[in-house]
Amino acid sequence: MRQDTWHPADFVKYEALGNNYVVVDPRYAAFAPLPENVRRVCDRNRGLGADGLLYGPLPAADGFRLLTFNADGSECGGSGNGLRIFAWYLRESGHTEADVMTLRTPSGTSTATIVDADSGVVRVGLGTARPDSGAVGARGPARTMLREPLDAAGRRWEAGCVRLGSPHCVLPLADAPADAGLARRVGAAVSSHDLFPDRINVELLHVTDRENLSIEVFERVAGHVPASGSGAAAAAYVAHARGLSGPRVTVHMPGGRVTVDIGEDGAVSLTGEVGPVLRGHWAPRLARSLSG
Repeated sequence: MRQDTWHPADFVKYEALGNNYVVVDPRYAAFAPLPENVRRVCDRNRGLGADGLLYGPLPAADGFRLLTFNADGSECGGSGNGLRIFAWYLRESGHTEADVMTLRTPSGTSTATIVDADSGVVRVGLGTARPDSGAVGARGPARTMLREPLDAAGRRWEAGCVRLGSPHCVLPLADAPADAGLARRVGAAVSSHDLFPDRINVELLHVTDRENLSIEVFERVAGHVPASGSGAAAAAYVAHARGLSGPRVTVHMPGGRVTVDIGEDGAVSLTGEVGPVLRGHWAPRLARSLSG
């Protein structure tokens, strides 16, 4: 990573396993992260096209603060891939030369580590998993939701629900890995289920062995996506909590793979590659459409 090749830009777009975010730095931004602006930037026909927008770094007493937005303009508590992308941006743009940095989001504080500066491997702590109904945002009495009976898409599931930055519903499959068609059908039914009034992200999980898992992801905003960092972490946590896998696993997704580590205290970390896609400046016509 060579700092002398960096030039200020209005935006930078990165991808992590096909999950892509636009980073907008307040130093260069000509607009506020209003919902309508986020939607315009992320629009795949009239904007840059992205799964979301990362806005920062913002002033903080220590570390680096950021806001994460979904493509529909809603604010997201935290994204595993988004945090890794933002850490890489901080190093690449010269905000820091440190290998370890503190990231602050509305969901809490995370530690990010540049594991390999040549290949873009970044590890980020996602905090402690919370499998309780209050954290997940589920209806009904307070309860742990690691084995939650759920009727959806024509069958009964034994779902594992957990919050890691955002809420996730993990659906284990016994026989074979899911495909995209199954993920879209089941994901749409579960994400909008009455049990989850604010909707939920869905992961269809297949355990290959104690060190390897595969998932298909349906996000509550973006729909079927090639990968999700926090989704991979949620699936690994549920598999480990049920005794199906060890504390370190490789999670395989259509977009690629990540490593998830689970501590004895339930703290989860995520390691994988990040890559730049493009950086540039707003065309005058688009810039005029981005307000305040």
